[in-house]
Order: sequence, then C-alpha cells, then structure tokens
Amino acid sequence: MSRRGWGRVLVCGRVAADEAGHDIVGAGECLAAPHVLRSMCHIRVREVLTSCVADHAVFLSVEGDAYVYGRNREGQCGVSGSGWLYHARCLDRERDFEPPLAADDVIATGATGATHTLLVTAQGAVYAAGSHEHGECGMHTRETPFKRVDMPFGVVHAACGRAWSLVVTREGHVYGMGSCESGVLGDGMYRHTGPSRLVYDCVWQPMRIAPLVNIARVSCGESHAAALDHEGCVYVWGTASLSRLGCGTQMDQGSPVRIPQFVRKQQRVRSVVCGRTSTWCVDQAHRLWAAGTWRAKGDGGPNQSFLIYKPLQELADYDVHCVAAGADTFQCLASSRVWAWGEQAWHAELGAHTAPPVPAELDMVHGLRVVGLASGRHTSYWLVEPDDDGAYADLVRYPPTVPESSS
Repeated sequence: MSRRGWGRVLVCGRVAADEAGHDIVGAGECLAAPHVLRSMCHIRVREVLTSCVADHAVFLSVEGDAYVYGRNREGQCGVSGSGWLYHARCLDRERDFEPPLAADDVIATGATGATHTLLVTAQGAVYAAGSHEHGECGMHTRETPFKRVDMPFGVVHAACGRAWSLVVTREGHVYGMGSCESGVLGDGMYRHTGPSRLVYDCVWQPMRIAPLVNIARVSCGESHAAALDHEGCVYVWGTASLSRLGCGTQMDQGSPVRIPQFVRKQQRVRSVVCGRTSTWCVDQAHRLWAAGTWRAKGDGGPNQSFLIYKPLQELADYDVHCVAAGADTFQCLASSRVWAWGEQAWHAELGAHTAPPVPAELDMVHGLRVVGLASGRHTSYWLVEPDDDGAYADLVRYPPTVPESSS
C-alpha cells in the first residue's frame, strides 16, 4: 500500500440512508467532498472492505482490529442497533464474536454483501453476520453478533454478492453459499418447476465449486462472480447480460469458464474486481482491462457493451495498481494518482452529481497522498497518509460532532 502500510479514512458520497430507492438522485445524506471520518481519524487503517452492493464497510487496522460502519438495518455490521452507524464501532473480540476470537488471532480480511458480512481471521476461521434469508451466511439463522461458519478447511479470502458468498481455502478450493440464482454458486444446475418457470435453490452450508482449483482470490458483483488462480488466469460465471462476464457471449454461465484472453503468460492477471454490470482486470504489466457495461451510453454503454475484455486507452500510459467498483462509479490508483469515472454518480460519490464517462484524474484528492481506495454502492473511500500542514490537515471531519456518550 505504502511505505507506512496504512492510512487514515476519507469518505465521500452517500453517508446516510433513507427509504428512497438507490436510483433516486441524492437519496439519503451525501457528502460532495472528501471528509475525514471522525471516528477513524486516529486509527491506522490498512484496508477498507466494501463492495458494489454494500452500503456498509469494514475498516481493518494494522493492529488486527475490525471497525464496522454504515448501514446496519439487517444486522450486517454484527452489532446491536438498526439503521445507520454514523460512528465506526470497533468489534470486541469477546462480545461481538461467537465463539470469541482467540487471543493470538486477528481479523485478516473479509467481504461485504448487501445485507451480510464475512470476516476471515489470520488462522483461517470465517465469521458471518447479517441477513440469512437465502443462506448467504452459511447458517440457518440471522446472526448478530458474528458467528463462526462451519468450514472443513482454513480460509484465506472471501467475497460477497447480493445474497450469496464465496470463500477460498488455503488449498485453493472455492466454496459458495446462499442463493443459486443465475448460477452464481457455479454448480451448473438450473431447476425448473414448470414449462417456463425457473426456481433457484438456496445453499445453507458451504458447498464446494468443484471446477475451481488453485484459486487465490474471488470477487462478486451483483449477480456474477470471478476467480483468479495462482497462475494469473481468470474464471467467470453467473449472469452474462450486458456482457458483464466478458466471455464472448451474453448467455448465463452456470459453471466457471476460463477467459482465453488471459491464458498467455504475457497477459496474465494480478487482480480482478467485479462491478454491478462489469468486470475489471489488472494484468501483470499494470494495464486495466474492462468487460461488460460501465457507461450510460457510447462505447461501454448498454448498446455497445464490451463483450470481451478491452484495455482502457485513457490509462494506457500509466501503471494501474488497484481498481475499485461501486454501483455506478469506478476508480483506480495509477502512477500514484487517483483516476475516477462514472456518469451516474447520483450520490456525489466522486465529489459532484456528475462525473466523467471515462477515466480522468480526480481533482478533489489532488495534494493528498492516497495509498488505498475502495468503492461501496454509493460511497467512496480513500486511505491517505496524514500530514500536519498539508491538504489532509485542511479537510473537514464527518460527522461534525462526536456523540455525547463518547469518551
């Protein structure tokens, strides 16, 4: 991430929800400029966990603690209370985990879905919290606090979709749980109950996706998934509408298929991220490739979606190190600068109610030393190196005041 290995949390975009639909312009409270998240202003954060379907986030500190923030209506933050957590809360290793975290264990990584969260410990245990209507937590009940998922092997990585989850074991196997809709669990089975009706089962306990081996990481979109193996090859499955899989067809894929473009060693992939209707890959040469639909119109829009992966020419002269995808916006860290795009930034995710349709430098973070970034459904996050007399010191904090009960 940086020489320090950590940064302070900045937030922009939607920071509170109301009952309006997510597609309503300005729904909820929105910040149109980066703000220092007050409750995290003294915490050294190494990673922000969120996704294109999540209105909440988990901040992982260098000390191994996990802080939850955002929407908690369905208990996805794993703590008591409903509505929105305006102040990030540190999870207590005894009170908020069942069974309690071991004294020598810490939270290593995790993932956020629309209404649930998975946390993975350094020792390979998986804890889940939130809604469990479709089995996405790998259990039969809604869980608060975080409850340990029964897994036969240690886990190293996780990803969450809207109502389903994926985990990667130390052996490189992938397990799925939750709704089987559109084949997102990769079992290759579609279940008919009549001549024209298709019904999907729910998997209540982790089920192995047999075709996938030697996998390093997984990523979930709204209704599709991608996996990256240790050799740099990419596999995709799930909904293929709007070309989001990039496999050359718009037919749904119930089982993982390998992307032939990334088979050659010169074009192997180092990271893959799923957006709501798109998939993004950074190859070994630090080039950014896109598939699917990521614009409102034009090249990359619904009528000209990328059926196969194509490099973004706007970033051809820059080394892309990481990419993040929200519901309608995208950003990447390239050559130490933040680039962002997304014509439907209706919640000020990129600082205004409009944003460029193609990658452009994000001026509002100019002067800040950004070392990491993440995109929620309608919220943008950045990790920045603090300073005492520069751009960071001049930023406004959010919320404006601390709660009365705070010490």
